[in-house]
Amino acid sequence: MFLRRPVILLVVLTAVLWPATAAQAHDVLKSSNPAKDAKVADISEVTLEFDRAVKFPKVAVLNASGERFQAGEASLRGKKVVQALSGMLPPGKYTIGFRVVSSDGHPRTGEIPFTVIASSTPSPTPTSSATASEAPSTPAPSSAAPSAEPVEPTLIPQANETSGSAGGGSVFLWVVVGLAAVMAAFSIVISRRRRSGR
Repeated sequence: MFLRRPVILLVVLTAVLWPATAAQAHDVLKSSNPAKDAKVADISEVTLEFDRAVKFPKVAVLNASGERFQAGEASLRGKKVVQALSGMLPPGKYTIGFRVVSSDGHPRTGEIPFTVIASSTPSPTPTSSATASEAPSTPAPSSAAPSAEPVEPTLIPQANETSGSAGGGSVFLWVVVGLAAVMAAFSIVISRRRRSGR
């Protein structure tokens, strides 16, 4: 009779504590990016962080129509699972579905809903300063440009000097001829006088 009571008590304690011990053995999702029910405007990847390192992660990102937006396989970075996206997500509601194997070998699954909203950042418009800077600039005049003042050429009167020298030569020739004629006439006169004196 006394032995049955401790056995019954042990069975009751085991039945009460076993679910809590089993739950603590499974790895727990600590956080996610985006978080549950979060509203984001720009996202390029999904991150799930567990309290322990998990194995064999599978992550899917689906919209309300069931279209998938994940790119490639999920990767492990310590206790984190990272899943790249195929591109910018259009505004709408999405769900992250994941499945991992916890450190005790049991699979863990879950879903994380979130919403993508339109970005409020306006597209940049060209400013007036940018427009002015794009205008073609007028090239500055070169400092090496030739002077506009005309340079008067130096004239050398070669033709005049040549004609003058030619004129002087002809006058000298006439003087010589005249002297020769005078001497010839003088010789003739003397010779005639000598003949008449005889």
